[in-house]
Amino acid sequence: MKTKVFDNLLLKVLSVAAAVILWLVVVNIDDAVGSRPIRNVKVSMVNMEALTSQGQMCRIEEGTDVVDLTVYARRSVLNNLKSSDFVVTADMQKDLQYGSMVKIEVSYVGDATIERVEQNRENVLVSIEESVTEQFKVVVRQKGEPGNGLVKGSAVPEQTLLEVTGPASVVERIKQVEVEVNVAGITGTVVRPGKLTLMDSDRNPIDGTYLDYYGKDTDFNVTVTTLNKKTVGISFDISEAAPEGYSLSAISYTPETVTIAGTEAQLRPIRNLDIPAEVLNPEGAVGKFEQTVDISQYLDEGLLIPDEDEHEIVVTMDITPHESAKYMYYSQQIRFLNLSGGLEVSEAGPLEVTVSGAQTDLAALTTEDIVVSVDLSECRRAGTYTMPVTVTVPENIRALEGLELTVTLSRTEGN
Repeated sequence: MKTKVFDNLLLKVLSVAAAVILWLVVVNIDDAVGSRPIRNVKVSMVNMEALTSQGQMCRIEEGTDVVDLTVYARRSVLNNLKSSDFVVTADMQKDLQYGSMVKIEVSYVGDATIERVEQNRENVLVSIEESVTEQFKVVVRQKGEPGNGLVKGSAVPEQTLLEVTGPASVVERIKQVEVEVNVAGITGTVVRPGKLTLMDSDRNPIDGTYLDYYGKDTDFNVTVTTLNKKTVGISFDISEAAPEGYSLSAISYTPETVTIAGTEAQLRPIRNLDIPAEVLNPEGAVGKFEQTVDISQYLDEGLLIPDEDEHEIVVTMDITPHESAKYMYYSQQIRFLNLSGGLEVSEAGPLEVTVSGAQTDLAALTTEDIVVSVDLSECRRAGTYTMPVTVTVPENIRALEGLELTVTLSRTEGN
């Protein structure tokens, strides 16, 4: 029996060894070492405070802060690899070279065994420059329309000035800071979140990657209100529209009404939007001409014109030279004021009165509209006096000044 067990022992051992070798060959063929690309792995910049402590900042050149990796390992390992299995860093404190390159370090943090890792880029390219801080006014843009026929009112950002810190070359490109909020359907006063946008002189958005400011990664709140609206007339004070010696013979403007917005209490007493006298014809032009007037600046505080197309109106004026007319006044038509007792006017006039004004106004003028008077308070005894004359005319008519009248006073009978 013992002899049978050991019969062909060598052959049996050789068979087992061959089987093991064959298994190893098969395993290595099925799970051979191969390679796999992992693309666009982000490079993490570390120890940036090494620059900020010196008042400097680092700006990474576009496209140099990502790296493509090629990983060599067995197929069973490659199939389960993820980009998160690798940590790719560039140390600003330790690996800055030549003032513009930072060496890229790749570390494998997975559990399996890999052969090696190759990378397509060795360095991150950086620009190191001065860190600056500037303040910018925040402009609110309202999107949408309020509900219930209301109009957009005030929009107050939670910060009216935004402080931005970053590389000088980036900060100096900022020309405007805007926040857009959606006001569609709102009524009353509400707080709405918005997103800040930094823009250059051409209103192109500026990448904020290397900038630090409030609201960069969070909502920026804006308090918005809605207002009632009312259509009112427009009233111009024309008293100073025509220069000396001229009259405003005609005026028209388009539109003749405007829609304004405000609180109900503000709007209730308003019937017209009053435009002051100094607005019309400040250059003293004559003839027929047009003038564009921005009426929005004459609103009371808290009121506004919601339609920007109604901010300006076109005024057409015709300013013509004054015409003149002469009227003759006799003693019985002249008012003698403050005549002393015991005296009477025995002789006075006639007096020629010259008035001027627009043709239409002169055509409607009568002698009853012109009051000629002489103050005799300084004439205490009989005699002949030359006294100044006062001529009172309607508001739109002018009288020639400097008139004088020779008056003879005599005593009344019994004095």
